[in-house]
Amino acid sequence: MKRLRLRVLLAGVLALGCVAAAQARVFVVTADGMSFSPAALTIYQGDTIRFVNVGGSGNLHNVHADDNSFVCGLNCNTNTGPSTLPWMDNVRFNRLGTLGYFCDQHGNLEGGMRGSITVIDRVFVDGFEAMQDAPTE
Repeated sequence: MKRLRLRVLLAGVLALGCVAAAQARVFVVTADGMSFSPAALTIYQGDTIRFVNVGGSGNLHNVHADDNSFVCGLNCNTNTGPSTLPWMDNVRFNRLGTLGYFCDQHGNLEGGMRGSITVIDRVFVDGFEAMQDAPTE
């Protein structure tokens, strides 16, 4: 009976470890000066980017997705224009692929203050390729 309890406990701990590893994460992208930092980021599907403007007279910024899926300034709903006030907005990324973004005041679709987010599939990256080589019955 003790061995059964130990096995159940061990299985539970392993299951919790797997769930924790698959949890979405939050990454920070800062608008400061004339750039986003980091300017390019690769994340997993379901992760969140927290866009932050440090604020101040030299930091009139917002963040605008190339495909218009989000435009955020003081918030992502009504006050989306560039602002010198400090702000932070969270954007969750569920669609796979690469999405560019820019500051309306200092960039556009072609250049200036720009960044990009590449969203990859956690399942594909974390073992799908290895499973393809496994023998099938």
